[in-house]
Amino acid sequence: MRWLLIILLFVGLSSWAQKRSVKKHPNNRKYAITLNDSTFLSDYEYSEVSEWSESKAYIAKGDLYAYIDSNLNELSPYVFAEANNFNKGYAIVGDSFNRSVITKNMHMVMPFIFDEVRLPDKGLILVKSHEGLWGAYDTMGNQKLPVIYDLPPQILTLERIIVRKNELYGVVNDCNETVFNCNYQYISSDGLGYKSGKYLVLFEGS
Repeated sequence: MRWLLIILLFVGLSSWAQKRSVKKHPNNRKYAITLNDSTFLSDYEYSEVSEWSESKAYIAKGDLYAYIDSNLNELSPYVFAEANNFNKGYAIVGDSFNRSVITKNMHMVMPFIFDEVRLPDKGLILVKSHEGLWGAYDTMGNQKLPVIYDLPPQILTLERIIVRKNELYGVVNDCNETVFNCNYQYISSDGLGYKSGKYLVLFEGS
């Protein structure tokens, strides 16, 4: 019986959140949030309102973004120049020059110092410096791979991450410990390494 009530509550809340919509002012570029496109939940005060994702949306006033929940409570101040929808508890945000990742609790995972960041993959967040080099952080904000690699690391597992440094490929683990040195011209996700005109089986493909 308890599980039935939980399921019904979840379905009810999901349906309730889906009824929210955005209404554009007839005479300007402001938007309001409505229920069933008729009951106004806010004034025409936003310059942008995103779709709902994981019971959150990003909104803009002028050029700055903030996040709200499904009750229109502000979860963050208007400080972001770039905002994106949440995906599995994380979202990419940015200022005018840098990007980072925030959690569903609005905690910044890493400093605002990177040109590009990606959402977590197997618990690792890939980051790109303004110099064009790549590394990785975990979701607790700990740097796991130094920002020294030419291309985005290819995360097969936490024990096998294909990296490229100085145009040569190697394999490291999530602590940046060397599994195969960076002296291959190419390493495929199937575990084949190419060097000196020969293919070598380095590991079994996943």
